[in-house]
Amino acid sequence: MSKVTIIIFILMSIAVASSGNVVEIHPGPEIGQDTYASSLHPDENYGDSQNMEVGYAFLRFTQLDQYMGYEVDEALLNIYDWKADGYTRCFCRVLEPWDEDTLTWNNQPSYSTTEYVSHYFPQNLGGMHGSTINVTWMVQKWLSGEWENYGWCIRDYWGPIEFCTSNLPDAPSFRPWLSLEGPNLPPLSVQPASLGKIKSLYSPQQVSSITDGRGQFAQHSKREAWARVE
Repeated sequence: MSKVTIIIFILMSIAVASSGNVVEIHPGPEIGQDTYASSLHPDENYGDSQNMEVGYAFLRFTQLDQYMGYEVDEALLNIYDWKADGYTRCFCRVLEPWDEDTLTWNNQPSYSTTEYVSHYFPQNLGGMHGSTINVTWMVQKWLSGEWENYGWCIRDYWGPIEFCTSNLPDAPSFRPWLSLEGPNLPPLSVQPASLGKIKSLYSPQQVSSITDGRGQFAQHSKREAWARVE
């Protein structure tokens, strides 16, 4: 093997070794936070709905908290829709805390009209259509601590469109999920607890874990302790 070949091989090995780790976040129904608000039913909560009627839809990945302080080179939101009409939707930064179990039209959080990612959804009058939205710069701001992670308000200014939620029971591959790529990302070590969602009345500073006798549950959001540490 020539010296030139050896040098090329070493450089290629370094490039592979330094390439980013890819992590996928699939919340599922127990910990997924996605819902919508309807002006026609201003006091109605749709937290258990299997679809989000975009107009005022809200989506948040609470498991992102595990990666606070980590560098992310790419973040891709994967979402599935049907009956799209060929228009662009805006994924706006939400500015306040919210809970899918209590959110309604009357108490929905505020969102930014200047900090958002836009994505064109091609016409899809029947069947399921998957879209990948590059949300890297927004996720970077959440993980750096510059922004609080309150997720997105998916705004639709042209007409109705429906997205699948994490509550979809029989087709988990159509639920929203997020992929992260970065140089030092650890594997996602937190999975949904077997007991389901465990609500906590304490802040992360007050409570670091909850034990039910069958395992330790670590707190990964400001209001819930819902995940088992494997």
